[in-house]
Amino acid sequence: MENLLVLLLGSSRFRHGRNSHPSEGRRQGKAAKKINEDRASTCTNAKSSKGGRPPADTERILQGILFRLREGCSWRALSIFAPYTTIYTRWKSWCETGVWDRILDALAETASGKLWAIDSSCAKVHKHAFGGMQGPEIQCIGKTKGGANTKIHALVDNQGRSVRILLGAGNRHDSIAAPELVEGQTSRTILADKAYGSAVFRALLESLGLKACIPPKANERNPPKYHKGHYRKRHHVENFFQRIKESRAIATRYEKLASRYLGLVKLAAICDWLKK
Repeated sequence: MENLLVLLLGSSRFRHGRNSHPSEGRRQGKAAKKINEDRASTCTNAKSSKGGRPPADTERILQGILFRLREGCSWRALSIFAPYTTIYTRWKSWCETGVWDRILDALAETASGKLWAIDSSCAKVHKHAFGGMQGPEIQCIGKTKGGANTKIHALVDNQGRSVRILLGAGNRHDSIAAPELVEGQTSRTILADKAYGSAVFRALLESLGLKACIPPKANERNPPKYHKGHYRKRHHVENFFQRIKESRAIATRYEKLASRYLGLVKLAAICDWLKK
């Protein structure tokens, strides 16, 4: 998996956001792989030269980031892969330049099926995640009965692969993020639970050319009909959350900044795509 991510990061399309020809992306990917293979053999000579410290190997940095994603350890514990300051600086740069956004968007272009599902899942917020700039609300941290939480909102295709991911505070209703999740989609059926069953959201889906498969609430006077057979497929979004939460850094949020935590969630979603 590290090799696949290295090839993706080696593409100029993802590093710089340009729309390049597919052959250019392949050439960039092969060049990045060749550079990483040659760095190990040239590292000794580079140290003896006067050119300064050689650049860290991208594959080693990715290995460290994936290790932290899986184990939820501190950044300092990644010194076994490379200097932890180098790993975090590279991670910060990739998040700020939108690398993971572009990779996930490119993978989402191949999403299949007509039955797509939306839902949210809460992640516990560790005490070390407090103290981000502009306060907890800006950093998508909300206090609930169960403590501080961050909500992960996701739209997945009929195979449970993520198409769009958002973050929200744990004390905000699921329907608040729903319009942004389905924005730009058309000619599909959206599966959702009763939390998304408001008349406003149903009207929005209809205006976008989407069909709603949402069970009505028990107190509705004129409950709309829904396809029970289609609704059974909603488990794909639940399965998606279950898979990415096998990573400890997703199940518990340790990041102070929402952008860094969202980057980890999207990296987990990308790995989920590559596994499938």
